[in-house]
Amino acid sequence: MIMNNDLDKTKPVPHDLMHSNFSVTEGSKTERNEFLGSMGHELRNPLANIIAQVETLQEGIYGPLESAQRKAIAAIQDSAQQLLQLIADVVDLGRIEAGVSSLTQTACRVCDQCAGSISAVAGLVQSRSIQIVSDVQPPNLGVLADASRLQQIITELLSAAVLSMHTGGQLRLHITHDEGWLKLQTFGGVGQAPSDPAHLLGRLGKVKPIGLALLQKLVQLHDGTFTVSEAAGQEVCMTVSFPLRRSADVAAVQEPLPPESPPSVDAPLSDSSRQPTILIADDQPALIAVTRNYLESVGFQVITARDGSEAIHQACTLQPDLILMDVRMPGVDGLNAIRQIRASADPKTRDIAIVSLSGHASAADKEKCLAAGATAYLNKPFGVRDLDRIIADHIRRPRN
Repeated sequence: MIMNNDLDKTKPVPHDLMHSNFSVTEGSKTERNEFLGSMGHELRNPLANIIAQVETLQEGIYGPLESAQRKAIAAIQDSAQQLLQLIADVVDLGRIEAGVSSLTQTACRVCDQCAGSISAVAGLVQSRSIQIVSDVQPPNLGVLADASRLQQIITELLSAAVLSMHTGGQLRLHITHDEGWLKLQTFGGVGQAPSDPAHLLGRLGKVKPIGLALLQKLVQLHDGTFTVSEAAGQEVCMTVSFPLRRSADVAAVQEPLPPESPPSVDAPLSDSSRQPTILIADDQPALIAVTRNYLESVGFQVITARDGSEAIHQACTLQPDLILMDVRMPGVDGLNAIRQIRASADPKTRDIAIVSLSGHASAADKEKCLAAGATAYLNKPFGVRDLDRIIADHIRRPRN
């Protein structure tokens, strides 16, 4: 056991350190959710272009790169991903404060969420030369929880703990379940003499205010507590506790089912001589350009549309193999365009695979797109690997 019971000076994180000004105070919950979703969409749009441009450069679409250029592009990509996470945190924080965020409980294994969180902070951990050691007791602990929220809590807790440490050293994560409460604790060396709790909290408040605010709100959403304390041996202990039932459905949390294999990329087309065609419907010229360049470089024929009306016309007249449909476009938006394509009298048009592109990045938005008739849903920003995956699910990649 890596638990250290010699804890003292335990104090909850003050509310003023966790307070945020991202609340939406007027309008119905639906209006608030729509506002927050629209804000996230608009913020992610330019990031989508940045990330797509970076990945096409890394793929060598515009020619080979020298070592120094690759390092510079990798730095741009890392910063873009950090900004993307920051936007996600701000929007998520706003949704929770606006009361439009809910919990969906399913049977899940805590070790799976723990592994996902450690992977999510891998870049931060590597940059600070810190090693994370995790210990879930019992190892096969299953709970009834909102799996994505549980992983989010662990991720934000690890991030705060790593950032509160000096570079180097080891951070220990210990997770237990006792008397109906799930307890998450991190132990990390500070590399200096023990400080008083006020100093610890002061340092913590300067680490990542938005991430800490989101952590606090997530814990409150679960009716839990978040405290920071000093442990023996010049360590800081961060503790999150909240009520969570253990899962009685053991079979559901033993081993995840293997993912379904996508259709073979070598599956023949009905007309093997025809080059597969993809329609990109988006009102962002820069994103259209970079996506088109990549798709054409790997052998697809690409047509474009700048709004829903043009997308409907292209779908009905050219009948592409796949449509990448942005949700928010001027005039006829993506959702209405999908509905009209699905209502076509021509079965070939009705059956075209349509992937909704959206920066809302919420389960409700995904459900709305699928209800309108979308075949699949892809969050913005997306990269070339995301495109490869979504294309492999629906059409064969052509041979160059």
